[in-house]
Amino acid sequence: MPNLLYDIVGLGLFVVVIIRQVTPRRPTRLRLYILPLLGLYWAYHTLPHPVPPEQIGTTLISVGVSIPFAIMQGYFTRLYEKAGQWVLQGDWRYLVSWLVIFALHGVIAVVLHQTMVITWEIALEIAIVWGLRSVVLHLRYPQLSRILAKR
Repeated sequence: MPNLLYDIVGLGLFVVVIIRQVTPRRPTRLRLYILPLLGLYWAYHTLPHPVPPEQIGTTLISVGVSIPFAIMQGYFTRLYEKAGQWVLQGDWRYLVSWLVIFALHGVIAVVLHQTMVITWEIALEIAIVWGLRSVVLHLRYPQLSRILAKR
């Protein structure tokens, strides 16, 4: 039961963080660096030892699907100045991309006859998407590093 509670709380926090991405928010190290690391920690914390062989295949496919969506999310998020403050804001495509990622995750699970939600796979996808999104944002907006350094 504690793992189920941990999963529910983790997914709930994840949903809140995603929804907040479509509102103008000041760029912070938390959002750009720490959230991907928390995703990796969550994946490691829920990783079974040893990993069942059938989960390795689904994880590789899920990660492969996540990478292009992470790059797209970096392009769906813009950095701009509002009332003298720099802000990041995703658009409607950012939200849709998350819905598509999770829908594809479900399709992969059905096609590969996976009967349960695998938390560590989802956490790894989140870490990859948020991490690569941060990389794309830094490449698109070189001033982002200077903005973060001032905080």
